[in-house]
Amino acid sequence: MGFIDRLRAWLRGDDANQSGAASRSSRPIVGGDGPSGQTRRSSRRRARGQHPAGGGFDGSALLAFARSRNGVEVYLEPRTKLYGDSILLVADDGEYLRRPVPDPETVRRFCSEHGIPVYDAARTGYPRRVRDYDRGVRPRRIGLDDMPPWPGAEPAPRTGPVQPEGHADLEEEPPPPPVD
Repeated sequence: MGFIDRLRAWLRGDDANQSGAASRSSRPIVGGDGPSGQTRRSSRRRARGQHPAGGGFDGSALLAFARSRNGVEVYLEPRTKLYGDSILLVADDGEYLRRPVPDPETVRRFCSEHGIPVYDAARTGYPRRVRDYDRGVRPRRIGLDDMPPWPGAEPAPRTGPVQPEGHADLEEEPPPPPVD
């Protein structure tokens, strides 16, 4: 077996040694074969679309983040060579949470069930408030207590006949005195 063959085997995740022993990928899983005769996969390689935690999608952490903050939006991040599918949850003040997900369809279904808007980060980009949050810039919130008092006194409620809109007062002014 030459160097190139060993390099190819290593890149595939096989662990063939000089004596021609069985490769790592053809050995059974520790504890016996899986239910369908599964064999052990290299820890360096993962099947495309396989969720790192394995099993189903648990959105409890995402839902807890969304319920504890205002204006949460979800941004689907594209798959890269280094990372699988992931999402970024962004609150209205810029605080965010990034988590891996099994696939975009699952996220869209989960978010539609809970009324959370979903955007594709590759198309829309990330909101500016995420970068501001990382830099420490916080939005200035204005509440009713911060507002100045209403100028002047409150108008007194009218008592008397109801006047139609757009008409002058029903009380007429006396005519001007005649000019001599």
